[in-house]
Amino acid sequence: MKRALLLLTAMLAFAVSLSFAQVSPQERRAENSTEAQNGIRDNVDVTSGPSVAQVTAHSAVLNWTTNGVAATRVNYGLDPNNLSQSAFMPGGTTNHQVMLHGLQPHTTYYFAIENKHGAGRLTGTFQTQ
Repeated sequence: MKRALLLLTAMLAFAVSLSFAQVSPQERRAENSTEAQNGIRDNVDVTSGPSVAQVTAHSAVLNWTTNGVAATRVNYGLDPNNLSQSAFMPGGTTNHQVMLHGLQPHTTYYFAIENKHGAGRLTGTFQTQ
């Protein structure tokens, strides 16, 4: 129990320490390069989710699973036609979780998660508290 609590605390501290903002073209190229070096091609489907959890006035956590190893990337913002912010976790996994923070209270956010070779999108919305 104590070990699980320590692991959870470390994971939360890591997630909270990450800063997500709009991704520049240079950052996107670096992400794609990292994915290629790790053999991640995003040739997968989302098999469950996305779900939104732990919503507060300034943060939310998005969760989803894929049928193969893929990058964890979500675009989000205030306008469904202009998702100007992006959250990315390096490496690849089948169980995806990303924290969005720096959000505005009592605000509707729209998000899109990559699916099928990075071309398709799963979209959704959530409201901060």
